[in-house]
Amino acid sequence: MIYKINAVLKSPLMIGGKTLDSNYRESKDYIPGSVLRAAYAKAIIQRCAFEQKNYYLEYKGQVQCKNCGFRNICKNFSKITFPFLYPLGGKPYPVTAREKKYKDKEDMEIFDILKCRLITLGKADGETGWERLEGINKDGKKVKLMHSAVTRTAIDYKRNTAKEGSLYTQNVILEQYMNKYDELEDIVFTGEIELLPEEKKELDKINILRIGADITRGFGKCNMSFENSNDITIDTAEKIKQRINEFNLGIKYNKHFVIVDLLTDAYLGLEEIGGNNISQTEIPDIEMMKFLEKKIDLPSGIYTLCKVYKFQEFIRGFDTSKTTEKEMRRNGHLVVKAGAVFIYEAMPEEIEWAKLLEFEQKGIGKNTEHGFGKVRICDMFHIDYDVLRGKNNG
Repeated sequence: MIYKINAVLKSPLMIGGKTLDSNYRESKDYIPGSVLRAAYAKAIIQRCAFEQKNYYLEYKGQVQCKNCGFRNICKNFSKITFPFLYPLGGKPYPVTAREKKYKDKEDMEIFDILKCRLITLGKADGETGWERLEGINKDGKKVKLMHSAVTRTAIDYKRNTAKEGSLYTQNVILEQYMNKYDELEDIVFTGEIELLPEEKKELDKINILRIGADITRGFGKCNMSFENSNDITIDTAEKIKQRINEFNLGIKYNKHFVIVDLLTDAYLGLEEIGGNNISQTEIPDIEMMKFLEKKIDLPSGIYTLCKVYKFQEFIRGFDTSKTTEKEMRRNGHLVVKAGAVFIYEAMPEEIEWAKLLEFEQKGIGKNTEHGFGKVRICDMFHIDYDVLRGKNNG
């Protein structure tokens, strides 16, 4: 059963994000599924009668487990897909979203240039006065979070002293935001999770969860809840067909454009091509397309990848379950950022809508069990804000 998961932020949040300088780090504006999983794993382990090494949750299958209030969630924990949580239930703007560079509060037009690019292969009227629209949106309107800079001193725990030259600053998300009425309101991060009723009942017992970094300093306190929500809309093959057909209206072309929108970051293995050239600026488009076609895995006999709009980020990290610093350091990965748009061509009569739905439900790339690689076939944003229709959110 699919439930809506809510995390109401009650203290500043720090989710490891961009290091903009050697001593300055900015939090992400969302909670990745991997971070949510780790937070729940730690909360369950703290309630476990057995020692769990390196905070890795493992079902022991002992006599005590039969009477444990978390036996079902513990047993199935690795099989559960934990979603990305976005503020106010929003989603990232696609890379093709634009807004005017110079605007006031009454002039909030937004545009999507995707269809214009595919039809005219050029810029839309007035596009020189626009800029890319980034961030999280809810029904087209930008979700604006409040941040605060917190400066701390790093500690040398071997000597129990401050590290020399070790001041660092974290730009954290505050627990409230300014709503459209200019009133302060609690931030709620939401997502959708599939659970068995008994699993949901057990997770309901953890109503306070610490998420993200620096939780021992008071960061990341969230009130958690699950609910059956009428807001949850289940996609269907028929809905996908309607969106694709509507997007292709007016396009004089014997093939249909099938749009794949990336709703969360994706591990597509881009670091495997281009050698040490992390920027990949010298990789030919044809080579990149062939590589992505294999990774995204739509049937090549039906769908041909013809264009990609994407940004990527090189991410390093640590595996804190390891014992030495050398073991902890993970290999770097190129991550395709949420908002990427992949455009395929296909003959209309060859499109199998049910299989497109299966593809959407499966996701793309690695770590889909942590919410990465979630996709939507032709998000309505491309239709609602198509610049050629002149529709806007005003």
